[in-house]
Amino acid sequence: MIDRESRPMRVGPPAGRTLLNALIRPMTERDLDEVLVIERMSFANPWTDVMFLAELRENPFARFLVAARDDSILGYIGGWVIVDELHLLNLAVRPDSRRRGVAGQLVDSLFRSGEGRITTASLEVRRSNRSAIALYERFGFHQVGVRPDYYTDPLEDALVMGWLGEDERWRAPTEDGGPRERLNPEGGGYV
Repeated sequence: MIDRESRPMRVGPPAGRTLLNALIRPMTERDLDEVLVIERMSFANPWTDVMFLAELRENPFARFLVAARDDSILGYIGGWVIVDELHLLNLAVRPDSRRRGVAGQLVDSLFRSGEGRITTASLEVRRSNRSAIALYERFGFHQVGVRPDYYTDPLEDALVMGWLGEDERWRAPTEDGGPRERLNPEGGGYV
């Protein structure tokens, strides 16, 4: 039986680094100045304020969260939850807060925002971004494909990673308390 009251998984920091417990909450337009600073420090082709605003204001499937501590934004994550599928779009943490568990808290919270309905998830990540790949693998993602020359500046392939609902922590129980069925990844209905 799965302990549904257990605390979210924490992807701990490396030895010698202190875990930063952050308040994870929905991103608001007021957060954008700090989010954009983190975005620019993290990516060669950063999202613009217009892109974030479109997601926050116009996309009913968008879930954007921030990790905050002491009135400061440490990082953020964004994705789309469409019925039972999550597509992770963007994840970044301030350089001084990296490798301290913040990204893990954000990924865990994004999954939980699906209220137990998520049975599959996907994302793209730069082939060279070993720390991000390792994080996603700890959450049960696996490489399922490659998008050649997906990223620019510098030109680089994206690894497509997928998750097929192996982790029961993010799935809500059925009315009788049992685990919710999920689609069989090999076809043929539910398992």
